[in-house]
Amino acid sequence: MIRSSSVSFLCLVLAACGDPAASHAPAAKANPELQKLVLATDPGEAAGVVDAKVAGAKDRVVVLGRIGSITPGRAQFTMMDIEMPYCGETNLEDKCPTPWDYCCEGKDRITRNSLVVEVHDAAGKTFATPALPDLRLVDKVKVTGKVTKDEYGNVLLIATGLFRVERPKLPDYVKWPQ
Repeated sequence: MIRSSSVSFLCLVLAACGDPAASHAPAAKANPELQKLVLATDPGEAAGVVDAKVAGAKDRVVVLGRIGSITPGRAQFTMMDIEMPYCGETNLEDKCPTPWDYCCEGKDRITRNSLVVEVHDAAGKTFATPALPDLRLVDKVKVTGKVTKDEYGNVLLIATGLFRVERPKLPDYVKWPQ
């Protein structure tokens, strides 16, 4: 069996390639409770996505990656390992209009290099929200939190802090989803 968060991620990956509407952050403001998770300072040394997945369940981690997709209406996103470049990052001739979907990579490589991140409320449910707090696709972020692994091997990072490290400058032909 696969957890619902993993199913959400797989649906985003399979549906998103080339479709900017399939994986975007709404142009609304984030749930005010999520603003409390925004860290004012860098949380320090961080593991990459692949290393965090390999290490398995841990109560306290800092993970570095890029936002690859955002689940509309929920405080959930996929984080991609920074060792895997987004479309057009290293090949400037790529001209990919949707670099955040990593469609220039194979599905197996995307799955290996991605991690589902969720922000939970006090009841342990993923926050409902129209947007993430000042985060968008392709942003390099550090996420603090807890890595869990279910009985089926699905890895999930439950976020307790969010820090934007970088917002890359993308070419003018890239149109952000609205």
